[in-house]
Amino acid sequence: MKFLRFITDRFKSFFSGNGIARTEETDSGTFQSREKVIAFTVATIIALSLWFIVNLSRDFNITIQVPIQLTNLPSELTISNEIPSTASVNLTGEGWKLITVYSNPPRVLVNAEAQQVNLTEQIRNQVSAFSDLNILQVEPSQLVIETERKATKRVPLVSRVNVSLRDQFGFISDPVVTPDSVTLTGPESALAEISEWETEEVDMSGINRSIETDVRIRSGSQGVSVSPSAAKVSLEIAEFTEAELRVPIRTRNLPSGRAVTYNPSTITVRFDVPLDQFSRVEGTRPFQAFVDYDDLEGDDSGRVTPEIEVIDTDFIVRLRSFQPPRVSYFRVVQD
Repeated sequence: MKFLRFITDRFKSFFSGNGIARTEETDSGTFQSREKVIAFTVATIIALSLWFIVNLSRDFNITIQVPIQLTNLPSELTISNEIPSTASVNLTGEGWKLITVYSNPPRVLVNAEAQQVNLTEQIRNQVSAFSDLNILQVEPSQLVIETERKATKRVPLVSRVNVSLRDQFGFISDPVVTPDSVTLTGPESALAEISEWETEEVDMSGINRSIETDVRIRSGSQGVSVSPSAAKVSLEIAEFTEAELRVPIRTRNLPSGRAVTYNPSTITVRFDVPLDQFSRVEGTRPFQAFVDYDDLEGDDSGRVTPEIEVIDTDFIVRLRSFQPPRVSYFRVVQD
């Protein structure tokens, strides 16, 4: 590296105006040293050029990727099997000619109406334009083309965004995917088995705010194309805090002439609420606790578990627990 830097600096100094001025001010020893560097550099370039000329005249063996392009495919049909986008071709020949075909490999035009194509023979015919090149192997050597009637189908798009939130944070609502569906185009038999489509899997951790992120939609296979190719996932997130309240227990579907008392008659409900809603939820009762009378009819233990139901949708509340988990009861038959 020091040698290359030395040569570069010498070239800049020699070809710049300041360098010429300094040359006139330097002694003859410095000027001779510069001439030696220039002569050495020119000799090195000539030697490298001759080395390339001599070596590239030899035969080499390389492998290139030749693009495969389907032609003559009717608009109402589609390919129902996997067709590789390239063919791997192993070549031998003179280095100069290999450089040409390596930098600009020829495309292989395959007739989609043919059911089976000898790819080796077709590539050999196209590469024959480059004289003195020999094809040793083509992979795949044969190409099987299966066609089927094209169909279109719209299916729901499912998010595969895995989100891990920081402590005390939670979702205000379910993640929203836009668009909520995608259009699939491909063989009828393949589309018949598809009921939904997914985004690519993305992992996000330590999230503590609402965000909107772009995600790629999983690409199709077996001749199935997907539109669009990307979507947006919106996440509404807030910081939550814990609250509690006492809720009386009621009996649902109570027959006429019957009464039920519970011990205790109220339960303590613990729940999470967004921090900005905490002051407003105090003094309200967003939950109700009840026991269905049919559950009492089928019980012989004398204790039941109340059910908790959210009745105020103005608040985003999430049940954590309630105490006691079971209560005793007494059924009263009124005269």
